[in-house]
Amino acid sequence: MKIKVWDLPTRLFHWSLVGAYIAALFTSRNESFLEYHVLAGYFIAGCVIFRTLWGFVGNRYARFSSFIKGFGEVRSFLSRLLRLRLPRYIGHNPAVGWMVLVILGITTAITVTGIVTYGGEENRGVFAGLFPFGMGMAARTAHIWLTYCIVAVVAGHVSAALIHDFVLKENIILSMITGAKEDDESWHERVDHLRPEEGHSAAKLAVYLIVVLLGAFAAIYLPPEGRSDPASIRQPRVVDDKGFATRLVVNNAWHAECADCHDAFHPTLLPAASWKKIMAVLGDHFGDTVSLDESKRREIETFLVSASAEHSTTEASKKLLYSLDGAADAPIRITDVPYWKDKHSNIREDVFKRESVSSRSNCSACHPWAEAGSYEDRDISIPQ
Repeated sequence: MKIKVWDLPTRLFHWSLVGAYIAALFTSRNESFLEYHVLAGYFIAGCVIFRTLWGFVGNRYARFSSFIKGFGEVRSFLSRLLRLRLPRYIGHNPAVGWMVLVILGITTAITVTGIVTYGGEENRGVFAGLFPFGMGMAARTAHIWLTYCIVAVVAGHVSAALIHDFVLKENIILSMITGAKEDDESWHERVDHLRPEEGHSAAKLAVYLIVVLLGAFAAIYLPPEGRSDPASIRQPRVVDDKGFATRLVVNNAWHAECADCHDAFHPTLLPAASWKKIMAVLGDHFGDTVSLDESKRREIETFLVSASAEHSTTEASKKLLYSLDGAADAPIRITDVPYWKDKHSNIREDVFKRESVSSRSNCSACHPWAEAGSYEDRDISIPQ
């Protein structure tokens, strides 16, 4: 006789978490999918919050009190597992009970580090600017290693389910879909006469289903979020000498004098030392002579220094500064910054020679909002 074990909310949580993790995995492969990745992360966080609460108010088998056992009982269960003499549990067995907590714990850590990374490193989201860039970088590293941990735990979880099928002749993956399992009497009546080597088809079917599902999700290539709305493009925030982050106000003299001859390279793309060096030798400005009266030169230099990479809150600024850490000399070309070189290393030389691009210094060819200091991954478009 079939009995109801897993209630609908528990099953919805389980498979929603599986789907969200798969979505997070495939959207982590390309920065153009960052918004989808973050959306999957927030959904996962919601799943964890729900399951934690449901662990106290759900049905008998969903409650933590029904499957969190002492370590002595867990050790005894694992010992019997090694001998392939598993006792049968209607709900979670002692080992899986603790695995549930481990999955919830690691998943919580993954979502927290993801939020810190998004707010600190990317300077985006609800918590944009709340966390320092260094904290965002550290959180990113932890985020990556925690995902490795959860992959290992999930692999162990799936393996445990297949071993359960093999030893106890019970398809618990199917039961997490239907919510029903056999009562003890029906189960004994069905399996007691079977030899150990019989009944492998369910385990094989489970393996095939997992492979097919993963392949299906891999084949579905979600389109990235559309480009930024031009109406929403604004200058980035810069931190003043008092530590306050305010929206950058473009200096008219800088825009008029610099953009008159070439693209107005955004001040957030070089450190202050670079801008001071550039403004000190206007008599040989990349092969040209620039004539400015001293007051205007000082005005432009002051603006460039106040909006330099050290004061910027953008991801590009923070990463180029990070790549220059320890450099003996400040570069005067953006294209000499190690981060720029690394970021563009996979672009073929002939792309830079295209008429639509013309040179490495033509930022706006691929970054339409470069003049506003916006270099979002989703807006990048290499012209033909």
